[in-house]
Amino acid sequence: MDSPPQYSLAERDRRWAIAREIMNDEGIDALIVYGEHELAGPAPFAPDTYFTNDRPGAIVVLTRDHDPVSLVWGPDHVLDHMQARRRGEASWVEPENMLIAKHDRGLVDLLTGRGLSRAPVGVIGLEPYPPFHFNSIMPYGLWTSVLRQLPQASFKPVWLSFLLRTIEQSAEEIAVIRYAAAAGEEMATAMLAAAKPGESEAHLYAAAMAAGHQRGIATPVILLSSGPEFVSWGPPAWGYRPQPPRTIGDGDVILAELSCSHGMRDAQTQIAIAVGDVHQDIERAAAVAREAYAAGLAALRPGRTFAEACTAVRAPVVSAGGAVLHPLLHGLNPFGAVSGFGGDLRDMPDAERYGQLAGVATVGHDLPLRPGMTFSLEPSCAFGGHQARLGGTVIVGPDGPAELTPMTAWLHHI
Repeated sequence: MDSPPQYSLAERDRRWAIAREIMNDEGIDALIVYGEHELAGPAPFAPDTYFTNDRPGAIVVLTRDHDPVSLVWGPDHVLDHMQARRRGEASWVEPENMLIAKHDRGLVDLLTGRGLSRAPVGVIGLEPYPPFHFNSIMPYGLWTSVLRQLPQASFKPVWLSFLLRTIEQSAEEIAVIRYAAAAGEEMATAMLAAAKPGESEAHLYAAAMAAGHQRGIATPVILLSSGPEFVSWGPPAWGYRPQPPRTIGDGDVILAELSCSHGMRDAQTQIAIAVGDVHQDIERAAAVAREAYAAGLAALRPGRTFAEACTAVRAPVVSAGGAVLHPLLHGLNPFGAVSGFGGDLRDMPDAERYGQLAGVATVGHDLPLRPGMTFSLEPSCAFGGHQARLGGTVIVGPDGPAELTPMTAWLHHI
């Protein structure tokens, strides 16, 4: 097994310099970075770890003249930090800068103590973060209390400024993403080997998880569906509803999305498996999805926009008369940009029985594509109740895209 890459102090200094650039360009004296609670699953909102290289779930405060301060929720963070220091692991936060104070009083006391009670302050956490947070993730109670206690401070959302400075990955980050993507391909290979009639979805899930964990990467959840006909997409129903895992049968298609994280950098890969003789519309949908994947690769080049790439991926599906029910392309590291999807839901059988249906519009429409950006290119196509979905992680390069998970860009047959 390859040794997993780690971040250097040069990477730390590069990231802290980005924080100072944001302060200078936005005219702010401090930066508050809110991190979602740990164990949040795929696409966590965790910009706190970008500046700490530490356990997620903190509020990090950066100022012009001080190292970052991490406000954590409880003793476990501190104990982990102690253990890491004993082992020589690379946390970037000094002990005196880790406070058990992830609450309104702790944040107010820190800002006041730094003379910032009347200052302009930038905040990461007050704006939407698709695909899971179309509203602000900052807790209402915490933030209204901070505003009440610091009435003379001015607070400015700066998420977009952060995203535009961090969406192009450094060489060290690309090495980490490549490692995560390699684990994703190993997970897909393990699932393919485990897929046989008579096995349960849980067996396939376990095989993929084991392969990822043996690589030492985080695999928070697998999206998995199977059957001769279905249009669903998400975690298997037996993970949230008390029911047995489905048994794989001849004629099924198995579709799964594997999310892999290493060093809080994310990779995703899809796996599409046809078991025996599947419906001809599944084969047709897979061929269209493959055409859409090729179109996406051709469009993911510097000088294009995210909207142009989304249009290119969507075109083969629309031309074939297929339905677009799920995202075809979305950003990674950080998440945020996502292609529009779900508008065709209204044409699905039984759709008229649902109270209100709406698609999701493209987010990040005008985002210019630049080398070092990472995307999940995951085209899907549905004909009636039959669908296929394939693809994986792609890095925009100076002369063309780099496919990190090419084996999952096809429908596999067993």
